[in-house]
Amino acid sequence: MNSIIVDTNVLVRFLVGDDKQQNKIAERLFETVEEIIIPTHVFCELVWVLLSVYKSRPEEVHAKICGIIKSRKVVVRNDEIEAGLQMMEKGGDFADGVNAYSGEIMAHGPSVFISFDRQAVRLLAKQGISALVPE
Repeated sequence: MNSIIVDTNVLVRFLVGDDKQQNKIAERLFETVEEIIIPTHVFCELVWVLLSVYKSRPEEVHAKICGIIKSRKVVVRNDEIEAGLQMMEKGGDFADGVNAYSGEIMAHGPSVFISFDRQAVRLLAKQGISALVPE
């Protein structure tokens, strides 16, 4: 295999190592393949799993993501990942940052990020992204 597309569970096993057998397989894949493609939604799931299931601190998750994307083997949408990381740095949700950024790219004109998550709206607005809580 020259190139693989990694699912969230493989990335979790690689980072957490809670299943020794699967961890060894994931490590071997990361060492032997030439290209590791990680879709942005995999990172959204990864952040949720690490924070919710494994009770990792946001700073730890941020560092793990940065470590992964620095590898020359890893192919990601850097712009989307950066939007998620910026949101995390401000205390928000990685996926909200990705969704707001991706939505702006997809829009055919001016757009507004709509969410019932008041913190997300506040943090996005601080970043200059049009965001509102619907009423």
